[in-house]
Amino acid sequence: MKQMKIFPFMIFLGALSLFAQTEISKTEDDKSVEPTKENSKPIAETNSKSYTELYEDPNTGQIFTKPGTGRVKIEYAKPLLNSNITTLPDAFAHRPDDTRKEKLTIYGRVQFRGVSGSIQSPYSNGHSDFNALDWNFRRVRFGATYENDWWGLNVQFRMENMVNRVNTVTTTTNVVTSVENNNGVIETVTTPVVNNVRMTDNRGHIHDASVYAKHPYAGLRLTFGQINTQFTREYLQSSANFITLERSIITNAIPQFDIGMMVSANPLQRLGNKWEKYLQVSLMVGNGKGAGGDYGTGRRQDLTTANRWGTVLISPTYYARIQYNVFGGLKREADGKEVNWQEGEEVFQRDMKLSLGAGMVQTANYQPNTLSVPEFTPGTTNAFNLLNGQQSNPDRGTTVNSTVNNIVMTLPNYNVQNNVTTPGRPSFGLVGHTYDYTFTYQGGYISGAYTRFTGAASNNLNAWHTTVGYNFKVGEKFYLMPVLKYEEIRGDFHRDGNSNNPNDILRVYWAGINFFGDKHHFKAQLFYQILGNKFDVNPNTGNYTAIDDRRIYLQLQGNFWTGTISPEAYSYRQN
Repeated sequence: MKQMKIFPFMIFLGALSLFAQTEISKTEDDKSVEPTKENSKPIAETNSKSYTELYEDPNTGQIFTKPGTGRVKIEYAKPLLNSNITTLPDAFAHRPDDTRKEKLTIYGRVQFRGVSGSIQSPYSNGHSDFNALDWNFRRVRFGATYENDWWGLNVQFRMENMVNRVNTVTTTTNVVTSVENNNGVIETVTTPVVNNVRMTDNRGHIHDASVYAKHPYAGLRLTFGQINTQFTREYLQSSANFITLERSIITNAIPQFDIGMMVSANPLQRLGNKWEKYLQVSLMVGNGKGAGGDYGTGRRQDLTTANRWGTVLISPTYYARIQYNVFGGLKREADGKEVNWQEGEEVFQRDMKLSLGAGMVQTANYQPNTLSVPEFTPGTTNAFNLLNGQQSNPDRGTTVNSTVNNIVMTLPNYNVQNNVTTPGRPSFGLVGHTYDYTFTYQGGYISGAYTRFTGAASNNLNAWHTTVGYNFKVGEKFYLMPVLKYEEIRGDFHRDGNSNNPNDILRVYWAGINFFGDKHHFKAQLFYQILGNKFDVNPNTGNYTAIDDRRIYLQLQGNFWTGTISPEAYSYRQN
């Protein structure tokens, strides 16, 4: 753990030294021309460029078409090639002369879903199976990315959080009055009176926000901001590219996004460009408390706001991931160019593709918010914590006053509550490991992962899942892909100290079909889900009993990218 604490500083210093070695050279024309009328030209004159560069002499106010001593270039007078686009104000620098070369990508996505369920699922009104239909927005996303030769940024909004209505909070005050009843007796009457109504904060609109710098050495990239946690394969996969409807439940053990910094690289690039897409490595340090839109901390995402948690636990969380693409990256249909691995896009490749990955997460104090995932929470039980609750007191526990032989002594508190540390359980540390793969060939598809957590906060949680399918091409551009998925997760969900209890197992079965109208850009998905569990309790016997929870989902997705750079050119994923 001591070694882990210093590695973010080593990463940062090493990256700075690499950037310092890069020389940025600019070519300028130092040729000067005297500001005389003889060498001035009409403004309408054009040269080899598609616009006329204008220069002003601030002393005389004369306008010239060539640079000269004391002349200032007039940026705002430069027209763009596309006459339908107006010129931006002077403060906006670095716009290309040809706006068709602008390295800006705008993207958006809508996932609209209908769900119906059996009588014990959350998607039934309680009278009979599949008698109600719940329509909802699963995701509504909108964002933009800018990238040039050495830096870029990405901003994305989680707009489904804006669609949902804001709740109201009502504050009341009891008003006591004296009232004479029919018998002439004075009685005291207490009446609650509403004195304040306010809306709660509708937090979590920012889904992804980061700025990054690139270096050509081994594809090095430094990223700062709200970033994907570099752990499981499914959390790095864009939800636009899902083969099944949802990520596996084990991914919800830790947040999908975190606030921090990351360094990533393609180390085999040093062997030649041919090897660039084979190996990807990323290291990340974050707060470990999630992000605002991902069941995280909301408006304030720093760790030192004591009134948010009650106890300040400022231990960072470390993430690491390595991914080896055995047969290289993916190939674009348009030109056959090899691009970075994009999980979910490989199902449209006909060549053999195999990707192997492993990830690790570690922290000294695990303190997330409770994750309530409707797609995995059985209808007649409360939301259950995947890991061992939230640490609510300082490391090593608190002390209590105890009287022994009439003497008051201060002793360690050995309270055995799940969220209280003791000298025997000094902190709620967590270590997680995951191993995953994806294989596809000629339309055949299989993917899976095994994940295990250890440590005081782990709840002895472990899980595995696998997905199989076959992607049939129909005509020139349509695809039909039947899919089967099974996932199993084990842990001490009943909080009885026995993680090997067969009643502490959740099995999830998926069967469905994908219709790709424009690959992942337009997609219709019809899936059937069964949650196999014994999380309910028989009120007559007190024994654990199964919950009959079966569901049918129909989801339509529209997804677009627009801009001058293909999305395959980037190594980030839209989540």
